[in-house]
Amino acid sequence: MRLASVFLLVLLCGSAAAHAQSPDPPAPRVTLDIALPPPPDHRLSGLGPPGRLAVGADGSIYVASSSFQPSPDGILPARSAHIELLAYTREGTQKYRTLLPVQAGVGPSGFNAESLGVVAFPSGEAAVFLSSSNTRVALPQDDRSVTTLYRLDANGKVQSAASVLPAAADVAGAFYRTRFYLPTADNGLLVGGGYGPDPFNWWIGKFDTAGQRTWQAGPGPAYPEDVYGLAVKPDGSVSAIIQEVGQMSGLSRWTVARFAADGTPQGRSPFNTLGTSFVLLPGFWVSAIDVFQTANAPALVRLDEQGKVLGRAPWPFDQTRRLIADGDGVAAVVCAAAGPLCFVVCASVDGNTRWQSPPGSFTDIARTPDGQIVAVSWSADMLSANLVRFANP
Repeated sequence: MRLASVFLLVLLCGSAAAHAQSPDPPAPRVTLDIALPPPPDHRLSGLGPPGRLAVGADGSIYVASSSFQPSPDGILPARSAHIELLAYTREGTQKYRTLLPVQAGVGPSGFNAESLGVVAFPSGEAAVFLSSSNTRVALPQDDRSVTTLYRLDANGKVQSAASVLPAAADVAGAFYRTRFYLPTADNGLLVGGGYGPDPFNWWIGKFDTAGQRTWQAGPGPAYPEDVYGLAVKPDGSVSAIIQEVGQMSGLSRWTVARFAADGTPQGRSPFNTLGTSFVLLPGFWVSAIDVFQTANAPALVRLDEQGKVLGRAPWPFDQTRRLIADGDGVAAVVCAAAGPLCFVVCASVDGNTRWQSPPGSFTDIARTPDGQIVAVSWSADMLSANLVRFANP
């Protein structure tokens, strides 16, 4: 079965697979595999950008779970919808399961959630960022867009549900679509992605322990734009990969943008390397370039915060849908261009695959304090999910 999976991957990946350093990278050890159950009579919803998975300083795992009870015809709004925060110990025992008091509108697949992300703080507390778009235009603006930041204590009790103000005034039907959720040293939350009625302008925001926004960068000058990389450095400063559009030229521009811990801009550096997945390692950013973005083979490109390319390595995967730091290397969700095969992999920055999981549908990955990789793995029909943890072979 393993050899058959590898042979099928080679057929799907075409020429990109020729760059693999090994025809059969070792498989990781599976150290945790537990089901993520929906509430009774509800169905899980796996739609939306990543961000629903986080790992705490003690190895605890947090998953923001969205579910709904389908309507009889599947077209009308769901009968009910839930967003819960599930917390597990590092051994896989459930710590708590908390139903969040969400007030957003419900569509056929549950809440009209455009952003749903969770972050774990060193204190054992957690936060969930939720932004919803209610698409009935006849509704007043305040009712068309609902964004809330929930804070939960170490026992899963909701401590606050703070409304998040719009990023810009007088933008009809605007909401947040974010995919980066990072804790800060002062127990705050850094969020990054897009803002607007869709298409989006790039946007980054910092929130304090009370859920109030202390600073923001953006929204950007035009659209479509996005934040493709976001990191908090050891000194508290922030580095981001931003793609924006010039108001006058209409041309896309890529920059490394730097901010002080209080949001003060610290400069920008343009660069020409493309990619949709970026991660900051000590000393440089890593970009994964997909087969759709280059006439050449996919690659991992290293660039410093001044935009200078430091190196380039072959990358034997057509698409990279998620990229995170893994010590001095990276972990990623990678897929074949022809689909449907996707994998979780760990690799060095020179493109050598350290291990590769069996094929599956993966939406989120996160790294544990002891160097394992946690993933949310979905069934083929996206109706059920498991929490899986991989360790080095």
